[in-house]
Amino acid sequence: MYFQGAFLSCLLFSYLELGSSLYEDQIGKFDWKLNHLGKLKFSSIDLKSPSKKVFVATEENVIAGLSTKTGEILWRQILEKGDPGAVQLMHVDVEMVTVTGSGPYTVRGWNINLGNMLYEWSIASVRWPEVRWAVHQGKLYVASVGQRDGEISVYNVRVGGQPVTHSLSLPHLPDKHNVVVAGLSLVYTDMSGELLVSVPMTGNSPPSTLRLPSPAVSLTPVTGVSDQLFVRVNQHLVAISVDKLRLVDFEIPSDSNIAVHSYTAEQNIIIIVQHSGKELVVSGRVLETGSPVPELSSQLSHVFPLAASHVTSVVCLTRRDKTVTCQLLLSALDHSMAFAQVPGNLMWVREEALTSIVNMELVDLPVSDVEAAIEKEFNIKGVGEDFGVSGGSLTMLVRRVTSQLLQLQTLLMTVLGLRDPPNNVNGRADLVRDDFGLHKIIVAITSVGKIYGIDNLSHEIIWQFTLEDVIPFNNIGKAHVPFFVQRTTRHFPYPAQCTVLYRHKVTEEAVIYTFNPINGKSQDGKSLRLGYKLAQAVLLASVNEEFLKGLLLLDTTGKVHVYPESARQAAVQAATSTYLYTADTLSGQLTGYSLSYSSDQELVAVPLWEVKLSQKITAIVAKSPLEKVHSQGRVLGDRSVLYKYINPNLVAVLTQTPDPLYKNVLSVYLIDVVSGSVVFSAVHKRSLEPIHVVHSENWVIYSYFSDKSRRTEITTLDLYEGKTQSNTTAFSSVWNPIQPMVERQSYILPASVEMMKETITEKGITSKHILVALNSGGVLELPWVLLDPRRPLAATPDLREEAVIPYVPELPNLPEAIINYNQTLLRVSGIHTSPSGLESTCLVAVYGLDLFYTRVAPSKTFDMLKEDFDYILITAVLVGLTVSAFMTKRLAARKALKQAWK
Repeated sequence: MYFQGAFLSCLLFSYLELGSSLYEDQIGKFDWKLNHLGKLKFSSIDLKSPSKKVFVATEENVIAGLSTKTGEILWRQILEKGDPGAVQLMHVDVEMVTVTGSGPYTVRGWNINLGNMLYEWSIASVRWPEVRWAVHQGKLYVASVGQRDGEISVYNVRVGGQPVTHSLSLPHLPDKHNVVVAGLSLVYTDMSGELLVSVPMTGNSPPSTLRLPSPAVSLTPVTGVSDQLFVRVNQHLVAISVDKLRLVDFEIPSDSNIAVHSYTAEQNIIIIVQHSGKELVVSGRVLETGSPVPELSSQLSHVFPLAASHVTSVVCLTRRDKTVTCQLLLSALDHSMAFAQVPGNLMWVREEALTSIVNMELVDLPVSDVEAAIEKEFNIKGVGEDFGVSGGSLTMLVRRVTSQLLQLQTLLMTVLGLRDPPNNVNGRADLVRDDFGLHKIIVAITSVGKIYGIDNLSHEIIWQFTLEDVIPFNNIGKAHVPFFVQRTTRHFPYPAQCTVLYRHKVTEEAVIYTFNPINGKSQDGKSLRLGYKLAQAVLLASVNEEFLKGLLLLDTTGKVHVYPESARQAAVQAATSTYLYTADTLSGQLTGYSLSYSSDQELVAVPLWEVKLSQKITAIVAKSPLEKVHSQGRVLGDRSVLYKYINPNLVAVLTQTPDPLYKNVLSVYLIDVVSGSVVFSAVHKRSLEPIHVVHSENWVIYSYFSDKSRRTEITTLDLYEGKTQSNTTAFSSVWNPIQPMVERQSYILPASVEMMKETITEKGITSKHILVALNSGGVLELPWVLLDPRRPLAATPDLREEAVIPYVPELPNLPEAIINYNQTLLRVSGIHTSPSGLESTCLVAVYGLDLFYTRVAPSKTFDMLKEDFDYILITAVLVGLTVSAFMTKRLAARKALKQAWK
């Protein structure tokens, strides 16, 4: 028994891959991380301290201090997720004060140099839920706004305690949601929009009113540092004093954003920022006289086009020569954050739209010019067009000789050191496909309509563009943007082509955009509105004569469209074997469609089946279209084969429903979306979100929170046909359907799960691992053998022969299995895996608040030499063996000759 236990322990630890830990000199060699903050919400520029900083609070519940010179994050604090961490107020003086939450509220103080928390206290409740905040002279003013009146509570900002409370009259208030704060005043307009009202929070002065020249359409407080406070009403500026409102004689351009800063003791500067093409135009005027300030006239440009922006913070200084210089912090519509020096240019730009990535793909790079010439040599179609003759043997010979001469020229220039790095067909020297397929372009799709092309080795942003007036689709309560790779770079001379689908933010019609993923150039020059609402989008498996896969688009009326039109013929030919399905996540109804009744003139989607689950759908997960299954079966200990149930049409559907007895019930359905049959179902009582699913090969893994046991559990389903395979060529959901054998097992994970994803390789030979993003900030790599549902309570000889380890409910959470080591990743929203050219290696990108990239080798790098491989030693050994062989041959010949003469 002792030896048996020792053997099982050794077997268990062998599967934990303790040797996959990272050495210190490997940090950052195969991975990188980009830290982000999110869309800007509040900001403040501090020029008083020696190390000048910018303080920000964002929509992602993050507060941070940035360097004004580089934009580098000096410190960052990630607050609670969701409403409890939503920042309601940020005020910076000698310390930073933040108010977070939506009732109760949490007040915190932060050290502006180090970012550590100084104090924390809470406000349990307020009279009305509509609240406005202000900080002045160490006091926190809390204005609770009702329908016609309000209540002001004044706290000591550092200790809280019992507040000083007084009521506040709010005359002419039509809507409590339209109240803005300017200093210590509540400002709003009446029902007609023609009367502006200002009510001091102190309660010492009566409300002030001002008749506007035209009804107010918009009312916003003006950013700036001045002895006076201003609000913008349409194209007018209103100065706010304690006892009166004054309309400033200055008309603001309608398409501009403004900020005000004190100039002299009696004058102010108004800074106007306008968007012009790909640049931002900044100008300055003296507010009281309207005269221009020449030194503040600048055009701000960047390597990428700039979106329309508004000023969130401004600081102006007067130099010794009486000229003015200003520093502006800008927040753009595409969520980027920029810091500008005027006069001058942009000092830095932060791409904060990367916090809203909703889809991602790693695209292969094109070949170099030399390899492209070789591809062209063997491209029979169109041979001879370059030489003005028809294709034939002579043209093939000319092309072959030309290609060989080009390669010879490249070799000579490389030897002589005269050759630059190889260019690809797009002219970029470093964007060339490598031998092992490890160098790729990360195409990141965001929910704000911004799309990035990122080099996966250097994390450099190669290109970017923004689609205007678009919003993402809603997929089970989450933002989703369908993204398809219609043609890869493997089909030279045709360029790679990708297509992305959004919704128009007004009409909700589908918007399609096609582009080259290598250089970001648009196929049609702009996005295209399709004129209908989208219900489903599917990428065809077949290609047309240009190696382009078409898109099948099903609108909400049931009509089928093909994009592009050149792929219609391929779609018609594949119609008899094409099936679609849609899901109503609220009602839990799934509907399947068949295109087999289509004609050459029209594609028709005919409803084929319906499944009514009558429960809210939480997740729908299909298998990856890139997945390849290497082994069709599993060899058992008795040398028989247990064949896998590999159904490419199988979809995992998870639903949740409230229950009066068990509170919450989680249901799992495995549905064949071609026939509509429910292959398997299971129920978990008292199970809550978060729920995450992984579906691959013949198994399904899902995690949930068990309310009964108060822990995170992971359940594995393994499907098998049995010891006889029904069809060795192709799977059919219609003919001879099979009821699979289902093995299932549950495990305990001592952490909360934020996301799960399986590894994927080129041929599917390498073992599968599960990547689990934990709420602690680590990404755990779990071998499939630990999640195998066939793990027994007691190991038998046959199971030991299969290398199946005994069942232990707790899954290990070892530091050595954390692929991001000490690079903490919080708020993970997705994990993307992609195969490389090496069968052993899988490329991994983790996105969310931050962006992390690395590579993993589930079965270790069996097809690659180690980094510390001793080339000198092996070369010396081979040379020695070769010399020894020749010397031995010579000596043997001489010995044979001497023997012959005896």
